[in-house]
Amino acid sequence: MILKNVQQIRIGHAVNVISYLIGIIGFAGIYEHIHGGYSIFFLFMLLLSIYFEYRNNFYIPRWVLTVFSVLVILFFLYKFDSSELVTQTLEALLVLLGIKFIEKKQIRDYMQIYAIALFLLSGLGLMTLGIDFVIYFLILIFLLSIAFVLLTYYAQDSELEFSKRSMVKLTVKCLWIPILAVPLSVVMFVILPRTQYPLLDFLNKPDRAKTGFTDRVKLGEVSNIQEDASIIFRASMEKVDENILYWRGIALDYFDGTSWRSLEKRLFVANEKTRIEGRRIKQLIYLEPYQNIYLFGLDRPVFISTRYVKKYDDFSFSSSIFIERRMRYEVLSVVGDSIEDKEIDQERYLQVPKGISPRIVDLVNVITRGKEGPEKIRSLYAFLHDGEFRYSLQNLPVSKNPLETFLFVSRYGNCEYFASTFAVMLRIAGVPSRVIGGYRGGYYNDVGQYYLIPQKNAHVWVEAFVPRKGWFRYDPTPASIENFAFPLQGDPLLRVRVFLDTVNYYWYAFIINYNLEKQISFLRKVRTGIKRPSLRLRLGKDTSLKYLAIALMIAGMIFIVRLFTKPRQSREKKLLSAFLQKMEKHGYRKKTSQGLEEFVSQIDDDTLREQASAFVRSYEEIYFHDRAFTHENISGLRDMLASM
Repeated sequence: MILKNVQQIRIGHAVNVISYLIGIIGFAGIYEHIHGGYSIFFLFMLLLSIYFEYRNNFYIPRWVLTVFSVLVILFFLYKFDSSELVTQTLEALLVLLGIKFIEKKQIRDYMQIYAIALFLLSGLGLMTLGIDFVIYFLILIFLLSIAFVLLTYYAQDSELEFSKRSMVKLTVKCLWIPILAVPLSVVMFVILPRTQYPLLDFLNKPDRAKTGFTDRVKLGEVSNIQEDASIIFRASMEKVDENILYWRGIALDYFDGTSWRSLEKRLFVANEKTRIEGRRIKQLIYLEPYQNIYLFGLDRPVFISTRYVKKYDDFSFSSSIFIERRMRYEVLSVVGDSIEDKEIDQERYLQVPKGISPRIVDLVNVITRGKEGPEKIRSLYAFLHDGEFRYSLQNLPVSKNPLETFLFVSRYGNCEYFASTFAVMLRIAGVPSRVIGGYRGGYYNDVGQYYLIPQKNAHVWVEAFVPRKGWFRYDPTPASIENFAFPLQGDPLLRVRVFLDTVNYYWYAFIINYNLEKQISFLRKVRTGIKRPSLRLRLGKDTSLKYLAIALMIAGMIFIVRLFTKPRQSREKKLLSAFLQKMEKHGYRKKTSQGLEEFVSQIDDDTLREQASAFVRSYEEIYFHDRAFTHENISGLRDMLASM
């Protein structure tokens, strides 16, 4: 890249470097969304291209590469799948980008490389609009602004050379193009009209669905979910006591001996027999896509605001469509551990599997002998929660009769085994019960003011029915709340992860979810402010600090802009300025019309004149012979100045 000396950069090399960076950014944005073979192919072609550039010899004829490109297009047309339209298009573009790099590049080839990279990131926008897409896209826009200017020079003279200083100045000036475009883009984002029916939605690939609760929960299945640390949803709300953090999802009422399912879902009908009283808490839920239709909310959810939602008599909610994309909805919950209900379907909630182990029946009879109602519940709960059973996610009991194995052989298991055993034992004792699936605990992000709930917090518990009172929540699993929280202490990587999640949360909350309704609300506030302006200035302590912080931020931004845009003197000019300042201290000021040698010849002091003349001769010998001012040259001249 650098010719003759370290100060000169050939324009052709600069264009190549910026083109490689643009291609790498396009690839980096999509590599997680395509098959690994295509990534390996692209990287191989990229390395091959760099080798060709280094040898300054392109061994593959252009017509061969053109034929290969046509075959690539035909191959992708042959394997076309409408459900993978975006992914396959990105893979084809990436292969074509790799082929473009190993060609002997002309102006049109560079333009095609830039266009393909831009299409790659546009495809990423169809797959996800996360903050990572924004970062990649902004970097690409900055690089393209530089690339187009350099390419213009390259088209005029491919042998043109720039000094390093000129190249830096050119780059900085190019960056002002996208920087000045950002404020305009923000304004257009706020005011442009929106529609609730995106025309290109059919191109969007559904977000990658996570495994989650289904209508059928088999013993041991939840443990697979509990090994997944990815986030299932975020709940924007006030911080509450950790002991009430039960996120209700599904209610299961039928057990076949190895798995639970909901045999009959009945829609909720409001009546006087079902009442819920207690503290009301609102949540704004951002749910990630997962393999079912159920919606989650803080136990006990009484209302969910979203389109196409169903509420059932067991206080579970579902969407009428499969959750394949991130969705946002509001929940109103009345927290507590009971749901008042006076009449239930006894047969539905007293069902036990046929052929239930006699040993389990005998055990229940022994534990509950002489006890009635709530006493039965408490004695069975204490037997499991406070007895000789332990919580574990490893080597779970697997047999034809897993509850019998759990109770009499292994005596350990995860929440499914404790909840299933407790529910079945309650039913044997004549107490109606059901199993509730959802999530437990979570990490509260104080910056974003929301709870992060990971998949590993998947949990099941039990609700037992007490006549004339209703359903009461019991969690027989002996795991402490620490099992369902993020271990932040001493883990800096997790802190970084939470910080990045905060950025992503605000991105989705305020940018992706900025819709027509919010736009109208914003414009109404602006109109109200114009019609009825308030001239009263209220400056409390908090408000003063806020405005002070804003003022400091603006001042800091202005300082940074001035710092980077202010012309900087080179080392040789700084050295010459120091020399002239030294002469001024001795009473000699150089006139604008004077040359250096003429100036020093007029110094009366013989010693000072000799020293100044020696400095000027050394300086001019380097400067006028177009030699670089090396570190040794600068040090020597500074020593001469110091001795004057």
